[in-house]
Amino acid sequence: MLFSSVAAAEEAQEPGRFYVYVLRGFDYAIVARAMRKPFSRNWWSLGDAEAIQVGQVTVSVSDANLGKATAAFTVPDISPATYHLMLCDAACTEPLADVIPATGFTVVADPATAQIAQRADHLERRVRNQARQLAAARTDTDRARLAARKARSEVEQLGARVSSPADESRRSPRVERWAYAGWFVAGVLMGALVLLIRRHSGSKPSRRARAGWHPSDEELKELLSSEPVRERDSQGRP
Repeated sequence: MLFSSVAAAEEAQEPGRFYVYVLRGFDYAIVARAMRKPFSRNWWSLGDAEAIQVGQVTVSVSDANLGKATAAFTVPDISPATYHLMLCDAACTEPLADVIPATGFTVVADPATAQIAQRADHLERRVRNQARQLAAARTDTDRARLAARKARSEVEQLGARVSSPADESRRSPRVERWAYAGWFVAGVLMGALVLLIRRHSGSKPSRRARAGWHPSDEELKELLSSEPVRERDSQGRP
């Protein structure tokens, strides 16, 4: 616990300065309202609660205004009920340092009921611990699912990037084959045209040529069909 000053810590160590009280009928809203406001020395109020003194508090200061409180007491003959425990001064008008009332102090009628209550408290603590573990496991599961979805998305994107060059490589040979075929046809036609020009450029121009003669389509077909025969005849000569 933290005292307001070193002097307050030293004063708290005096015997008979602070005690343990069992509070009957305490309104915890007093604490809730105080927690919503800036710290004030007069935040504490017993209200209409009954304060039953049950033991003395021993305070030890370890460093400056930082201290530790210990106490031991025997529960008096009070009605079975749930109470608050508070460390405060005589008549419980001033709290010990920054201590607030502890909740859930239950007094039972007999030892058997006490054992049942203790067992119930133990089970409640186990349930709370398991609930916290379950919440943590759910959080881890949600994170794992998110990571899995992210990894799946990255894999799909990587697959799309890898398949795109593969598709291009499959399509490119077809394009190249068509390009080669086009160039081959163009080369054949160009060669035939050059051969035709050479054959006719060496012969004596006819009267039609000198007069600006232009062959018709039928004459061109006949000329092209006759050229290979002449070439074979010229090659077959001894």
